[in-house]
Amino acid sequence: MDSNENDQFTAHLRSAVREAERLGYKPTRFKTMIEEYGGFDAVNRILASVKPSEGFTRLWELKRIDLTCEAIIVETKWRRFFDPETVRRSEKLLRESRYAFTPYADDAKPVTVLVADQSRSSTPSAGVNESIEDHAGTTVSDQRIGAFFRDVLHAPLANVRWSWGSVDERARRVFLRLWRMDHRSHLGSEVIQVLGPLRTQSLGRAERERHIELIRIGYTAYAVVCDKDSHESGVIRNFDRDSILRLGRLIEHSDSLLMDVVGAIPATSILGGTPPTSVEADLRDLDQSPLNETTRAALIDARLGQGRFRRELLRRWGGACAVTGCRVSAMLRASHCKPWCKSEHRERLDSNNGLVLSANLDALFDAGLITFDDAGGMLVSSVLSIGEQRELGLPAGLRRAPNARLCVYLAYHREHVFLGIE
Repeated sequence: MDSNENDQFTAHLRSAVREAERLGYKPTRFKTMIEEYGGFDAVNRILASVKPSEGFTRLWELKRIDLTCEAIIVETKWRRFFDPETVRRSEKLLRESRYAFTPYADDAKPVTVLVADQSRSSTPSAGVNESIEDHAGTTVSDQRIGAFFRDVLHAPLANVRWSWGSVDERARRVFLRLWRMDHRSHLGSEVIQVLGPLRTQSLGRAERERHIELIRIGYTAYAVVCDKDSHESGVIRNFDRDSILRLGRLIEHSDSLLMDVVGAIPATSILGGTPPTSVEADLRDLDQSPLNETTRAALIDARLGQGRFRRELLRRWGGACAVTGCRVSAMLRASHCKPWCKSEHRERLDSNNGLVLSANLDALFDAGLITFDDAGGMLVSSVLSIGEQRELGLPAGLRRAPNARLCVYLAYHREHVFLGIE
């Protein structure tokens, strides 16, 4: 989706938001996301979960399912830009909700035809069979590779039809779709071609050139290795789901661009960290949970970084940042080590599951760009360059060694949130 299409799509979503607000439903989180990320990225983030989008139930109650993300991407001209698996899931949810949707179609872009799975149930809420769009360059593998980029590499393709790769901006990683037949030896080194001679200017090639510029300024590069029938073919027949290639330096060669192959790593070793969740959504979950009022109030305070949780953390660290010693209250954050979304209620209230950090360190810790070892030493992700570490005053350890219970939570942070050191 180019910037002009994205602007039109964003405007359409704003109109849907205004209509929802007129009906009394205020999708505050979604409204914020479309302004922060733009319409296409916001909807992809919302629909990345297999669960219905936030607000789906409320709009269903208002009998306005047509305003949901699912209905909008199925029924509008922007349908063609979304991962077919995302579209399929959206259609399935609409069907199960008894919403009589009309898939958007035009002569240039054939759409997926979904057939009810009669083996499960005769009702309209049954599942659907897998189906494939019948157009050049798309295969079963091409359909599934979108889910691989999204769910395994944590870097959704901009468009499953024409994207040649994707970017994880948070971890500064570029993932390129490359051909196995372009993996070869060159001057004694193992290399793979990342850009060939210019034959046609396509959206995919323009995207690849932008990705190469990111690699030139320091983004880490990886290759998803794909197979095709011949050099002339552009159809993916299969791809390696188990491992990806770590790439090194860029090499200019004749009218092509190559990259060194450093080695293969398991695809599952690519950690995406824990995505941030909306405070509003978490508070709404607490409000709907079967809790007594005292516990609910304590959890709400803890989610807001206030109340007993914050008081106990400040007491433990002498009212100052656990790293810098800063005492400016407005700058101090009560940070959970094991993320809120992964913690049980008792862990959310446990002051051992937390650190007092200044705002900048809290943001780095929450994003998995820094963590701490059992002695209190700071580990800094290689996502941050040496220059950036210097500008941020990193590394800088805890002012004292963590206790045994804090070490347990820090171990979780190192294993599941920290983006790692290469």
